[in-house]
Order: sequence, then C-alpha cells, then structure tokens
Amino acid sequence: MNLQVIVVCTTFFILLCGYVVFRLKQAQRRVEKLIEENAQLQTEKAVAQTQVKHHQVRQKNEENIVSSSRERIIDSLHNQNDLRD
Repeated sequence: MNLQVIVVCTTFFILLCGYVVFRLKQAQRRVEKLIEENAQLQTEKAVAQTQVKHHQVRQKNEENIVSSSRERIIDSLHNQNDLRD
C-alpha cells in the first residue's frame, strides 16, 4: 500500500513538473513572438512618422511657393547674392 502511494505521488509530481516546464516554454515562445511583433510595429511607426513629416514639409514648401510672388523671389535671391544677372 505504501509503495503504491509513493509511486502515485512520484508520478503526479513528475507530471506536474512536466506540465510546468511545458507552460513555461509556451510562455517563452509567446514572449519572443510579441517582442518580434513589437520591433516590427516600431519600424512601421517610424516609417509612418517619416512619411507624415515629409508630407508636411512638402506641403509647407508648396504653400511657400504658391504664396511667393516673382518680385519677392527675386529680392530674396538678390539679398542672398544668389541671383546671376
């Protein structure tokens, strides 16, 4: 009887340890997957922010070009000594 109890307890303990190891490995794989996904999302975010910044700069430049008159541009070039006569 005592031998059976010891065998059952030992078997239960081994199964419990196996289950814990399995769950820990599963959690580790999930963490690694989330870290990779986070890195990819950070890259996509940086690309999107760069695109937005470029669009804003381009829009600002287009507004400056539209609002500038010919005389103002020529005066600006004269002031910068960049106008070739």
